[in-house]
Amino acid sequence: MLHRVVSIGCACFGGILLAALGIPGCTQDHDLLGRDPPSAASTSGAGGGPGSTSSSATTTGTGGGGVVEPPGPTRLTVVNGVADHDAVRFCFLAYPDGTGAGVAPWPGEGAGLGFARSRAIEPLGAAIPEGASVRAHVIAGDLDATEGLDCAEILALAAEPAAPIVAAGLPVVPAPVFAEEKSLLLVATGCLGGEGHTHAREKQGCGDAYTADTPTAGLVAVAMSRQTSFGRLSLQVAHASAAAPPVNVRLAPGRADVSAVPVAQDLSYGAISPFPPFVGLSRGDLGALEEVEIETYEPLSATVTSSVSMREILANSDVPADDVSDGQGLVLVAIGAAPGTERGGFWHPLTYALLWADP
Repeated sequence: MLHRVVSIGCACFGGILLAALGIPGCTQDHDLLGRDPPSAASTSGAGGGPGSTSSSATTTGTGGGGVVEPPGPTRLTVVNGVADHDAVRFCFLAYPDGTGAGVAPWPGEGAGLGFARSRAIEPLGAAIPEGASVRAHVIAGDLDATEGLDCAEILALAAEPAAPIVAAGLPVVPAPVFAEEKSLLLVATGCLGGEGHTHAREKQGCGDAYTADTPTAGLVAVAMSRQTSFGRLSLQVAHASAAAPPVNVRLAPGRADVSAVPVAQDLSYGAISPFPPFVGLSRGDLGALEEVEIETYEPLSATVTSSVSMREILANSDVPADDVSDGQGLVLVAIGAAPGTERGGFWHPLTYALLWADP
């Protein structure tokens, strides 16, 4: 049986939105929005309290030499990057007063959102409280047990002894974020823990701070670029693996006559890069999309640490391969275990969620 209600501290935001909101930022410039990974110094406790709040030096800047994003309506895409469960549901509650009473979990169907799957919340008010800061609670385990319950009942169930589910309160997202005219991305990350979720290599699967009693569930919040280029694909990569160190990411096309090309350099947890997006390849340059490989390597080394096929990525994506064409923007979201971590534990290995930058 599973039972845990964990509360994790406030999010750390950087860059453009940080400058607009005037809130503490990260020591790294994550361009738009970001949060450092959970650390052993974080505190947690039952009952959904605020937990610990961390702050550090503020960083600002556009990250793109003054490049301005195209205007557009607010869009929100959610990705399940929780590495130690197959599916999750969310309760998006107004902070600090939301109790969850009368609030339906999202997504509405009991099966939840599968690992590496993404979904846009449209309209925003269908799940996000209007005009309020929001704390998302992520729920996993026997999701059938949450069917027909509101969020207050689900969180109460998770707090019971021998409960069939586990829940964690994620960092708070300030209300002004949801008013930004940007394409927003929220990724639930790390591991929630639970019965049997212990292993000799658990830190490679869930992050350095992970133990069965100190889960590493967290939140990555970034804005995806809407910039596109005629005759080219626009591509960004978001780092949302709590277990992975900073990495370089390159793309190896499915054509023998086109070499692998770097896409993102020194990409750390909570960051999205590059900005402006990478536009070095056309759809034709990629060849057979299913044969493309996404590779990681250490920033100071040319040694490949992982290689994930686009065939695997597409199998978990709602982006049809036949719909990918020049002039579009795509985002790869790195989730799961650290690069090179073998299968065989309770975690999902490193993979990527593929989604439209402007759904």
